[in-house]
Amino acid sequence: MSKHFSLSKRFPSLSRREIEVCSLVAGRLSTSEIAMCLSIANRTVEKHLESIFEKLAIHSREELRLKMGVHLPLEMLHSPKRT
Repeated sequence: MSKHFSLSKRFPSLSRREIEVCSLVAGRLSTSEIAMCLSIANRTVEKHLESIFEKLAIHSREELRLKMGVHLPLEMLHSPKRT
């Protein structure tokens, strides 16, 4: 079963494109990286994220990752921030 199919079953209110954006957010890609991957404008990514947040009643990418079941590896939680 593909990741997109699994997410679309868990979040039926999201469009196919919103599911794609969610998958890329799970991979910790930035707005501009997501835009490049999907060949869309940064503003379009932002609008998709606004729609996703509203539909799922969340407020951040981190909340989205948690809702999707994506967690940080333990070493990332305890290591100093990279600059």
